Amino acid sequence: MIGMLEAVRGCVKEEVRADVIANNLANAAVIGFKRDKISFQNMLQGTAPGSTGTPQGSGAPNQDPNLVHVQTDFSDGPLRPTGNSLDLAIEGKGFFKIQTPEGVRYTRKGNFSSDEEGLLMTQDGNPVLGKGGPISVSGENVVIDKTGKVLVDGSEVGQLDLTDFAQPELLEKVGATLFRAVEGSDELPLPQETIVRQGYAEDSNVNVPEEMVTMIHSLRAFESYQKAIQVMDGLNNKAINDVSKVG
Repeated sequence: MIGMLEAVRGCVKEEVRADVIANNLANAAVIGFKRDKISFQNMLQGTAPGSTGTPQGSGAPNQDPNLVHVQTDFSDGPLRPTGNSLDLAIEGKGFFKIQTPEGVRYTRKGNFSSDEEGLLMTQDGNPVLGKGGPISVSGENVVIDKTGKVLVDGSEVGQLDLTDFAQPELLEKVGATLFRAVEGSDELPLPQETIVRQGYAEDSNVNVPEEMVTMIHSLRAFESYQKAIQVMDGLNNKAINDVSKVG
């Protein structure tokens, strides 16, 4: 029975892995999307049942935290020129701050636009925050320099409120491209090497061929665990039937 239970745990592990990969592939074309990745380190280390670890990422269903750990990969995606003055990309570490009805959220998705009042907005209609609040970009010529300073028709109108985190892995993914700060995820100033690129968009960091290969490996592993369960079930049935014939 122990072997069968371990095989069932293996099936659950591969199911979670397949769900995460499917979510990565579904969002591969989304600007600013950060792929989720899975670690089985807790299981390999024999984590005790009382562990308080919590899985992160939106691509995985609820699962035993002792079985797998889902984290977001915050490595940079490739920058793509768009020619749109309101398209911004962060080269290096850092996040844009967005005001949503649920509170401040953080994102790397910088394909912004302006509303009827001239405020810098996300595609979902949420204001992009500057140091003093929402930023007005109403004018003919909008220039945003590498530090996030915003100039409209030659006059400075604001500074993007960009931030970094000491432990970005603690951020909780909300939807595909937003993140929520949780306890322990303290904001930090941007590193000096981080710059803002105007007229660029940061594509997702999903490597589609790599994800497809991993998906195939996961499916084969799932099939192997299923076959192991069938073999052990057959052995158990044989043992029960043979024992019943003794005497």
